[in-house]
Amino acid sequence: MTRSIGWLILLLCSSAAMAPAQGPGPPPKFGGPPAFLDQLFVPELIMRYQDDISLTDEQRVAITKAMTDTQTQLVDLQWQYEKASKKLTDTLGGTQIDEAAALAEADRVMNLELQMKRTHLALLIRIKQVLTPEQQAKLRALRAKEPPRGGPPPPH
Repeated sequence: MTRSIGWLILLLCSSAAMAPAQGPGPPPKFGGPPAFLDQLFVPELIMRYQDDISLTDEQRVAITKAMTDTQTQLVDLQWQYEKASKKLTDTLGGTQIDEAAALAEADRVMNLELQMKRTHLALLIRIKQVLTPEQQAKLRALRAKEPPRGGPPPPH
């Protein structure tokens, strides 16, 4: 499941980089996760702080079920994605490319990527729905104290 959540972050980051500019204002930030992910909680964070947020057995069971259901969906999508991606790779590897066929195959690959992103996002939404407002606030505070991934720890 950890690999799947990693894919979510990767896929959501890549989609943010492709978003069109929306009028005047500061330029979009690239290279990091989209800001909306700050409103959600990855399973690993909840697992790490389950005692700190007083996670109930019922909540743990609900989150585990959501993760299991999501993993089942993602395995099927991953099979489809790998097959479609291989087909696109083979098409693009030729010396002459049928542009219409290649673009149709690319659409299939991108649609599967979108389905995977949507499936991951749905999981994070379901997880948040299980948590009380107090637990969410506590998780935000705990997450803010964590060092950034891949970066130095925050100053004390």
